[in-house]
Amino acid sequence: MSAVPVDTAAGPSPAPAVARTVERLRSVRVGPFGLLSPALAVVLAGVVGPFVILVLYSLGVLGTNAEPGLSHFTDILGDGYYWGIYAKSVRLALTVTVVALLIAVPLAFIVSNSRGWTRTLLVSTIVMPLMVNIVVRNLGWVIVLTRNGLANRVLGWFGLRQSLIGTLGGIGVVLVHVGVPLIVLPMLTALDRLEPAQREAARSLGAHPIVAFWRITMPRVAPAVVAGSTLVFLLAMGSIVTPRFLGAGKVTVVPTLILQQIATSRWNRTAALSLLLFAVVLLYAVVVQRVAGRLANGRSVAARRRRPLRGRPVTFVLTGLNAMPTFDRGRLTFRRVYMVVASLYLLFPMAVVIKSAVDSSESLQVGFDGLTLRWFREALSAEGFRTELWFSLRLAVCAVLLALAISVAASWTLARHRFPGRDAVVALLMSPLLVPQAALAIGFVLFFLWLGTAPSFPRLLFAHLVVTIPYMCRMLITAFESVDVAMEEAASACGGGPLTVFRRVTLPLVRPGLFSAVLFGFLVSFDEAAISVLLASGSTTTFPVKLLSAMEFQPTPVGAAVAAMLVLVLSVVIVPLERRFGIASNAVGGASRR
Repeated sequence: MSAVPVDTAAGPSPAPAVARTVERLRSVRVGPFGLLSPALAVVLAGVVGPFVILVLYSLGVLGTNAEPGLSHFTDILGDGYYWGIYAKSVRLALTVTVVALLIAVPLAFIVSNSRGWTRTLLVSTIVMPLMVNIVVRNLGWVIVLTRNGLANRVLGWFGLRQSLIGTLGGIGVVLVHVGVPLIVLPMLTALDRLEPAQREAARSLGAHPIVAFWRITMPRVAPAVVAGSTLVFLLAMGSIVTPRFLGAGKVTVVPTLILQQIATSRWNRTAALSLLLFAVVLLYAVVVQRVAGRLANGRSVAARRRRPLRGRPVTFVLTGLNAMPTFDRGRLTFRRVYMVVASLYLLFPMAVVIKSAVDSSESLQVGFDGLTLRWFREALSAEGFRTELWFSLRLAVCAVLLALAISVAASWTLARHRFPGRDAVVALLMSPLLVPQAALAIGFVLFFLWLGTAPSFPRLLFAHLVVTIPYMCRMLITAFESVDVAMEEAASACGGGPLTVFRRVTLPLVRPGLFSAVLFGFLVSFDEAAISVLLASGSTTTFPVKLLSAMEFQPTPVGAAVAAMLVLVLSVVIVPLERRFGIASNAVGGASRR
């Protein structure tokens, strides 16, 4: 057989050239700012851009033919009607924050002292209200708080029979329900990092449990309490869905007032109201931080030496407590009862939704007429929620994949590099979490209105990306900081390139944190309703917006069936994931003690 002729004029084989190109790509080292730039670009465009547009609209530079100035602010601040609404909103937010603190602080200590499956179930119970869709939570409370609901029947025993739907109290109950986990989870992180030997040493020296708590535990968990209470106040001031759902058009707070201005296309006044809302939240955060700082300085030894008279009353009271009995058996009974009651409170709305989904009654009620699966079949029909559910799933998957690529690069850079302005970069990346929902949503609306974009999938994807990145970065920074840098340096010394070391050494070590970030990011995007309710329209309607519109005026068992499916899926998933990966602990930067 004759040999196949070879064309030598074609030049050498391209394989060496390809190999050299691959080697060059492997040797390329992207600097810290190169890895941070995608995340910074998204946050700058999604937070700073809408904020600037809000300011321009509020000053009359955009959206009006009037002369630019402060007229919109002066009109609002000079009107007693608006002062009353802001005062009502602040009163509601402060009440919700205080009640949530009273419930959350004991619960956090109980969970911190728990072990094994007890801790897993408690943490899963606490995380459930955060992970369950906001419309689902509200639907459960609507069933409980209606005129024929369970809460009204209990109030009837005391002669206070009254529907809590359409009242400030009903809105507060729901906001407290989701506010408790926001305080418990940061406290768990602080308590898990606290050395038990310190409390044991105080007890061995004769200190009463209350004294040991005040002198040793409280100063170390105070920053977590401040952070959690600030998040609860921000939630209560800026929540859009809960006042709209539970208020039933009878209660006007700042977010519902903003929605009313949008309905009449008063964009300039809407922007001014949103900026004032942001200013109230910012003022609260500054005041609370200053008060907490003063209390922390007042407990320091140096401060007590400079002001010896100030600490004497407290010292006198604490010294007197040391002689009192500890009531160990009573405290154990209290912990068990409190644990059960708090767990029932957190899970009760979801249980009511599941009961309503299998109840044969055609109206949502507290009683039970009979078992049926009819509502599940109707929910899965072509006329049900399948289109919106599929759209939300696609949107959440795309948002998580993009956010994961951006967040991994940014988080690894922030965990491995120290450079001037690092704290400012972290604060900027976390900024979407610090803006009230109503102000952020209005910012997006005016930003896209200024850009002239119509409702579309990319527009919603960008908004979801902005609100997803902070959660994922927060978890991933903690995960990367928990990896010993010496292991990566050893792999590099053995000849591994940056990408090889990252793929073979770093990623396996941060897998639990990575998994938690993906799960939380997906749920944040899938459950997002405050922004989507203003941006979604027609074919871009998301599942939470569809469920909200279907349940807002006339809740039906079909909507309860859809909500029940979400709760059941999440319940089946969250317990083993918390047991295996500690997703809640990764979310707040702690490590669960098994």
